[in-house]
Amino acid sequence: MKFKHYVAFLSLLSFFCASAQNSQKGYLIDRNNKKYEVLFKDADFSDNTKIRYKVSENENYQNIDNSIIEYGIGDDYKFVRKNVKHDRMFTEIATSKEPTFISEELFLNVIGDGGDINLYSYSDKGRTKFFYEVKGSNEVVQFIYKRYSESNGSQKENNYFRNQLNAVLKCEALQVSDFLNLKYRKEDFLKIFEKYNQCKKQDTQVYENKSGKKSKIKYSALVGLYQSSFAVEFAGGESEKETKTTIGFGGEAAFVFPSEKTEVFVRAEYESYSGRSRYSNHLTGTARQENNFLLESSFINVNVGGRYNFILNNKNKIFIEGAVGINMPFD
Repeated sequence: MKFKHYVAFLSLLSFFCASAQNSQKGYLIDRNNKKYEVLFKDADFSDNTKIRYKVSENENYQNIDNSIIEYGIGDDYKFVRKNVKHDRMFTEIATSKEPTFISEELFLNVIGDGGDINLYSYSDKGRTKFFYEVKGSNEVVQFIYKRYSESNGSQKENNYFRNQLNAVLKCEALQVSDFLNLKYRKEDFLKIFEKYNQCKKQDTQVYENKSGKKSKIKYSALVGLYQSSFAVEFAGGESEKETKTTIGFGGEAAFVFPSEKTEVFVRAEYESYSGRSRYSNHLTGTARQENNFLLESSFINVNVGGRYNFILNNKNKIFIEGAVGINMPFD
């Protein structure tokens, strides 16, 4: 018996209207220190390469170029362009505990400012570096943390950032013990800076970075069409092939990346098939052999794949996708 299941799934989502993309009010400052009130397209605001803005509702969105030195969105995001020395080997396990510095102009995420020391971060290949700037120094310094491997293969950590914090955060309320167990993460930096600012009795602004698009899970209901054929194979041939179009339905869960251009999905669909096939064979004289076959079954089709969305405008998009799947009969 041969049951062929052809790719003919026509999802109701092959072309669809996306919900209107929101915009948020913010500002830009250019190299002439001119400030502009703008509208930012809702995106992952922590990645300046994804930022799109327009000055008025009637204009098209544009990218942030080299002329912009600062942008911000309320009390949630603030980014400033700074010349810094940073460890280019930060994301790798090096053979030396000492950082390898390069000078570069980067857009730094302002985590906290307003006191006498500003705290910044910068995301690099999925990991975050932290920096500080003492007001009036005009110098941004990286907090040093480095993973490295010794000659015997053992892995170690250079936690020099604790020494740096102890050196710059001078106040009677802070003791050496406050720095010993700090981890190289945003929560620990904010905690120690908060204690320092309270000791200094100075007000600071902390930028929470909570708005903007994040990765999300999207659920969808689907209806589709399948084209299937049924035949029975014999040594001398096969029975008449019956081809039918059936309707299937199911659901999908997709992991959507912040840009909304790329998705990874798992889709499951239910399909029911009922078909007949006839086999007729000439024996001798007028004698013939005739067999009739009936197939009635239900299937679960499971597909795992990826999807790329082409965003046409603020409301519409189309996509292409590829997937691998299995077809599982259960009765």
